[in-house]
Amino acid sequence: MEGAWWGHSDLVRSLSWSPSGNRLASGSKDGKILIRNPQSGEVEVGPIETNQREVQSLAYSSSGDRIASGGRNFTICIWDSTTGELVVDYKKSPRAATKGADDVRSVVFLQDSIHIVGGLEDGKMRKWDRKGKPIGKPWKRRGGSIYVVALSPDGKMIACGRSDGSVQRWDTDGKMEGAWSGHWDWVRSLSWSPSGGHIASGSDDGTILLRKAESGAVEVGPIETNQEWVSALAYSPSGDRIASGGSDFTIRIWYTMTGRLAVGSIRGLGDEVTSVVWSSDSTKLYSASDKFARVFDSTSGNLLHHFEHNDTLYSIALSPQNNVLACVGMHGVAQLWDTESLQPLGQSFSREHENLYCVTFSPNGRYVACGSQHSELTVRTVDIIASQQATQTDPQQETRPESPTSSCLDVSAHT
Repeated sequence: MEGAWWGHSDLVRSLSWSPSGNRLASGSKDGKILIRNPQSGEVEVGPIETNQREVQSLAYSSSGDRIASGGRNFTICIWDSTTGELVVDYKKSPRAATKGADDVRSVVFLQDSIHIVGGLEDGKMRKWDRKGKPIGKPWKRRGGSIYVVALSPDGKMIACGRSDGSVQRWDTDGKMEGAWSGHWDWVRSLSWSPSGGHIASGSDDGTILLRKAESGAVEVGPIETNQEWVSALAYSPSGDRIASGGSDFTIRIWYTMTGRLAVGSIRGLGDEVTSVVWSSDSTKLYSASDKFARVFDSTSGNLLHHFEHNDTLYSIALSPQNNVLACVGMHGVAQLWDTESLQPLGQSFSREHENLYCVTFSPNGRYVACGSQHSELTVRTVDIIASQQATQTDPQQETRPESPTSSCLDVSAHT
């Protein structure tokens, strides 16, 4: 051994020699690049803060004046190897291999249970009727791709999160009412407080911001979650807590008044947590990650049950009556579950092999809408799905809740 050098705070994941052999670049899980003199080990350029989560690959250009880095956040960056300055940033979104520019990433049913608004990968928003027919022209504003939309509790406003880190507030006719900055990376998750007075946003920068819905002023945060990306957010119906799901396979629960941790971390979820939703009494928290929808006690964080599927889940939703859980995901995963009997309701309601990225129930609980590829929206009637003969076997259980007093499906309640 001719030499050993330190400088990174975590695993070194990548190395590259300059063409001349007089520089050695190292990339680390700490997100930094160091460029050294290979004779002495002295750092001559860096640390370069890449903001790529992990620097998983490195390569010098043949001219030696550039170095490219590939990151865990689906980006490729090109740097000036002499100064360490960023030259080019090519950003991709997660699951780029399964997505297109016009994929529907998030949808909400409006209060009339007839119209649906969704956000698209190409940065547009669009309104559809219940039959999936587009209404009017797409809503366009700058800010990049839209990964999440959320409807206010009174049904009058829609918030969307964009890839430039901004949060925008729209009315339901497509007029933008406000746009706020604060995150330096993609806004991947949003949630309105039960009163409608606040909007919470979660970002690929690993933080949560709680804002006033009218002014956009940040009242709590940034909350440093240490979850890498904050890929899912949900206010509790009581409003005193907010749950965050991360790309580090964890769930954490925070106090909304202080931003302090209430429950954390719920670990061992197998993959990025893509969706979280509370029960109406705030006692349970449902999540989507890997092939499972899981149910946790929201006070202790203990696992109560899990629903298994054939492929990765992207999104879950609870019906307004809290008795039906909808789960959608990759390659045709689309299943309703009775949350009381813990049994599947009917057969899969998707076309075979299509990827469904988001799901929502209508306010009256009669319909379920899903967003998929190529600007496509599908709407199904819940009682028709439930009436079809179920083909799946009984779900596997970690712990089964006490027997319910009733397992009757009532999708027409409170209409």
